Amino acid sequence: MFRVYIDEAGDRGHSPGSSTHFLVAAAIVRDAHDTVVRGQLTALRATLGRQSGHTLHFRKLTHSQKLKACQDIAGFDIAAITTVTMVKRQFAVPPAEGEAVPYIKQADPMYLFAVRLLLERVSWYIHEQGGGPAIVTFGHLTRFPAAKLHNYREALEASSTQIRWQVFAGHPFRLDHPNNVELLQIADSCASALFKAVERDEYGNREERYLAALAPKLYRRGVANVTSYGLKVFPANEAGKGGSLEFLRGF
Repeated sequence: MFRVYIDEAGDRGHSPGSSTHFLVAAAIVRDAHDTVVRGQLTALRATLGRQSGHTLHFRKLTHSQKLKACQDIAGFDIAAITTVTMVKRQFAVPPAEGEAVPYIKQADPMYLFAVRLLLERVSWYIHEQGGGPAIVTFGHLTRFPAAKLHNYREALEASSTQIRWQVFAGHPFRLDHPNNVELLQIADSCASALFKAVERDEYGNREERYLAALAPKLYRRGVANVTSYGLKVFPANEAGKGGSLEFLRGF
């Protein structure tokens, strides 16, 4: 059995102050290692000067603490990390007069499509490891009704996708908060850290050291490029030659 913890980073808006990217990340943990990883998280909190019951929020750490968190998480007994990065400018062009707003530009469809791509990769990884079952827990998303996620799963299962649904059979998706489900804090750290690696700050800089630290845990498949698996980018051409995220191929 596997346990999968999913969280997001960035926003789903298209205003001038919105992020350039929206990212979802999954931390995949073997059920047999779940308790061990919780102990490792407790040790990380102590290293960062936090109390044992403290809810770790990556964005509230200093840069040095963030880097240390990434370095330690890379040493945790996590099976794999996989992410999907949406490059929003590719589908943020305003519609012409009289045209409908592009479906994927809307906040909830954007999130759900990213989740679909993420679930594909989670299911591939777990299938390669001998199958599931897998219990998936999502961090709650602001202004996103839980029913939408459950309805979306039903719709996907009834359609043609690359998701290996047998991995999730018998286990409905769960939504909770990191103060209730401890290992969602790791998903939060992975999502936030990898977001900082692709999103430029106000000075035009990206923080690739977080990604470099977490790189050993990224889902990889043979000789295939990591941007198809552990660092999936949509649209894919943004990770190709000359794309804004071409540098990810080096990890």
